[in-house]
Amino acid sequence: MGRRSLRRSFTAALALAALLASACTATRNRPVAFSISSPIDAAVAAGSRLCGCRIGVAARHLESGLAYEHDAGDIFEAASIIKIAVLTEAIAGVREGSIDLAERWTLTSPRKASESGWLKLFDPGLNPTWNDMLTLMIGPSDNTATNAWIERLGIDRINARMESLGFSHIRLLSLLPWLDETAPGPRWKGLKFGSVTPREVAEWLARVARGELLDAESSHRMFQYLEASPSRSRLARRFSSSALWAGKTGTMSGVRNDSGILRTEKGRFVLVVLTDGSSNAQENAVTHPATVAMGEIARAIVDEWSRNLPDVAGEPK
Repeated sequence: MGRRSLRRSFTAALALAALLASACTATRNRPVAFSISSPIDAAVAAGSRLCGCRIGVAARHLESGLAYEHDAGDIFEAASIIKIAVLTEAIAGVREGSIDLAERWTLTSPRKASESGWLKLFDPGLNPTWNDMLTLMIGPSDNTATNAWIERLGIDRINARMESLGFSHIRLLSLLPWLDETAPGPRWKGLKFGSVTPREVAEWLARVARGELLDAESSHRMFQYLEASPSRSRLARRFSSSALWAGKTGTMSGVRNDSGILRTEKGRFVLVVLTDGSSNAQENAVTHPATVAMGEIARAIVDEWSRNLPDVAGEPK
């Protein structure tokens, strides 16, 4: 082989090595390998690239039976979505007569939890009802109200209820950290608050929407809490107010979750998107890449399915 041919072969080998190295690096950095077969798949793949995170999706259209899943059986950190398990046990207690939501709870300084919520800002002595505490736990996602309910009900009892209802992967794991950092208890660093799968959260929402969780009255009560003050900055961000939204978000370090029921003239869409591994560098709740990805995925699901769905009689409710 001549010197010129040898030089060309060597250059080609270097180029091939660089190409393979680039491909390996791209593979390591890619959160998930996707098989793109629909606009929904494309939206999930684009969302994963945008946030650089793991994404689990479960969606249902209740009137038609349409369904979509991506890694829906995988376990994710629930963050505040696990509060649906606390809500379930509380309403089960109301149904069984062991809990009176009109009774009152008293706020004290040691009972204040850190991070999200309003109760930590108020003076000791405030006496909200236990019904108020459920409203605060689900809508504003108040952590003080959450800890009060967890201490009243017990983690084991809450998890046993979820198991009895067929939700073997919805698990509450801990109290939330207290506002007083010297108080004994969990800390945010390394905290595992709860675990869920997208599929089981979607099933929980579907049963609530159909009036099938515990019973019709209990389901209606739970739906009212979900509907009272839901955030529309994630899954519902791309829809106008004419599309009604009831749901529960969750946020922890590297975790952005949302779940809920969207009601349009095409019926009821159960939407669950869970993410982990995203950067905390951009903390803005509205522009965080995982938050933006959720909105695009939800929009793709609703648009794709609505194209062939008939209108449902009456107004969304």
